Amino acid sequence: MGIVSSLRRGVFAISLLAWACLALPSSAASAEGVDLTRLLAQAAGSVGADEAAAVVRGVSGGRILDVRLDGDARPPVYRVKVLLDGGRVRIYVVDAGTGRIVP
Repeated sequence: MGIVSSLRRGVFAISLLAWACLALPSSAASAEGVDLTRLLAQAAGSVGADEAAAVVRGVSGGRILDVRLDGDARPPVYRVKVLLDGGRVRIYVVDAGTGRIVP
């Protein structure tokens, strides 16, 4: 991906976030459950929670229990909790930008 393309995606993501902040007062955003970190991650062309869950399901064969976006991590990641055979629970980390499992 070229620098110009990356810059365009970044500008688009920031514009979308700014629009979301202006369109919804902060009280409405919290009341409606709008997750601005998730909106920004999706605008930047990253994978969604459903895609992260599908990647982990394909690798583990387990049942997905929970998917959470950790926007504070750099790069942002999804933490996907899975119930494996035998009752074990494991958490996979998926890069929110690429959709790849982080070792």
